[in-house]
Amino acid sequence: MHASGPGPRIAFDHAVLDATERRFWREIWESTPPDVAAAHGIEVSTFGPIEVLVVADLPRVPMLNLILGAGVSGSVEQGLLPASVEWVESRGVDYYVPLTAGSTEAEAWLAREGFGKGYGWMKFVRDTSPPDLPESPGLEVVELATGEGREFGAIVAAGFGLPEWAEALFSRLPGRPGWHCYVANVDGEPRAAAAALIDNGVAEFGLAATLESARGRGCQTALLRRRIADMAEEGCRLLFVETGELLPDRPSASYRNILRAGFEEAYLRPNWQRQRS
Repeated sequence: MHASGPGPRIAFDHAVLDATERRFWREIWESTPPDVAAAHGIEVSTFGPIEVLVVADLPRVPMLNLILGAGVSGSVEQGLLPASVEWVESRGVDYYVPLTAGSTEAEAWLAREGFGKGYGWMKFVRDTSPPDLPESPGLEVVELATGEGREFGAIVAAGFGLPEWAEALFSRLPGRPGWHCYVANVDGEPRAAAAALIDNGVAEFGLAATLESARGRGCQTALLRRRIADMAEEGCRLLFVETGELLPDRPSASYRNILRAGFEEAYLRPNWQRQRS
């Protein structure tokens, strides 16, 4: 379920958002230390514009085993999507194939191959005008520099229910070109994290996580406010973010926070998965 209506007032291009997203995830994989990647089966492979990301030691976490860009024109005719699926399935993991609306060639091929639409992600867009958000007392938001990402990575991993070693997926992102990574300190201690990646004037927000002990303190509100302000200073023209689609049996705090920050629902993107008998 999601709100219907005339759609967002903010103009955007699906292809631009998808390209920024591919860079966002690819650089997470590329920033992981080689020894950690080798130890846990962290791989990235490309098939033309399609990008396939795998964490073999997290085989039941499809949000970290992804085929991105499957909807590009010619992906089936040129054999790119079939090759991507063959490669990721050789790793023995559950995985998502996110598809933006209009990817009819890829949708038809996936349906023939026994895939179906799974739980989707709502995409939101926004300009960089100041948000109407309340202050979060007792919080300090700090942007991190190169070499300061260990606690950032630990919070993101814990917030997404990942094992401790997974902090290495995120801890080297602070200081990378285009990346802005933050922690929210509660009573002087880092308790929440979030990031933004700027790509040609478009900024993707992501990796928002809060430790259980700090939930309800307004950490993500503060992190949204800070990132919007910083992206405005950087000259961005468009911001976007995603979270799980709104369903009665799913948590919705992130969805509500995003809307309160002035983002508009742009489109729902389903995650296709192979149907298991």
